[in-house]
Amino acid sequence: MTVPQQDRPTVTVGVPVYNAQRYLERTLTALRDQDLTDIEVVISDNGSTDATRDIVRRFVEADDRFSLLTVDRNVGMPRNYNRVLDAARAPLFMWNASDDTVRPGHLRACVAALADHPDAALAFSQVVYVDEHDRISGRMDDDGLDFRTVGPAERVRTFLDRDVYQAIGYGAVIRTDFLRRVGGMPVYFSSDMALGVRMALRSTWLQVDEPLYQARRHEAQSNKLRTADIADQSRIIDPDRPRRYGFPEWYLTYRLVREVVTAPVPWPERGRALQAVAQGWSLPNWRLLGFDVKRNLVRLTRGRYVGTHEVSPS
Repeated sequence: MTVPQQDRPTVTVGVPVYNAQRYLERTLTALRDQDLTDIEVVISDNGSTDATRDIVRRFVEADDRFSLLTVDRNVGMPRNYNRVLDAARAPLFMWNASDDTVRPGHLRACVAALADHPDAALAFSQVVYVDEHDRISGRMDDDGLDFRTVGPAERVRTFLDRDVYQAIGYGAVIRTDFLRRVGGMPVYFSSDMALGVRMALRSTWLQVDEPLYQARRHEAQSNKLRTADIADQSRIIDPDRPRRYGFPEWYLTYRLVREVVTAPVPWPERGRALQAVAQGWSLPNWRLLGFDVKRNLVRLTRGRYVGTHEVSPS
């Protein structure tokens, strides 16, 4: 059914959650208190076993802009991210991790930037890091980012060289139709990196020069799985089919290259983008490729790999 234009909010904020009770109330409160009120907040609970749903229901009952999607079992992090995207009614969309918080004015500033630049697909603000107690622990290296006056290959280079994770996880407001056209979140480990490259090759990005997003650093984050057992890595993607063997870092490298080779840009631009992937990802992370081999050999010879790290996949 088509939703009448006048009934649509300006921004859909998708919050994928799984056992997120520790920080979730802070995350949802910050969204509730944004000065851009014309929003909807869609929370998708991925089969939580803690108090996550109780927290969400309190917001849903108190504010009709909030809604809850549920599943009986964990369907994996990427699929849960795509569930909130599928449910979005607004022309603009933002993923908000269950442990991060927007500062006052974040949504309004990003929406205004996109309104001023209709050629751009997404806008994000600068980022501050906070610890588990909301104390500022640092700033992202994001001063002077320029994605507007450069071409696709240079956008890829900047994204990888400067770790511009705002585009894929730290509060980017993205045109919903664009994000759906590029396929949403791919279903494999660290697929958000490939999504970032795909978007960089296809559209201009904007940065709001204010620190309006707080990314939380703590020990139960999925990026900590980079040195964990392959089975743990695959479990957050597909909990029903954890793989004991695999080469997730090799596969990610292949997908980054494939994104460039298949991009709708001229071949000279693809060549420069391939160079950017090699210099900005493959060479700095070459040890991870060897680590893939090591983990499989250890598992093969010993029957297990010691190095698991417990996380709460959304």
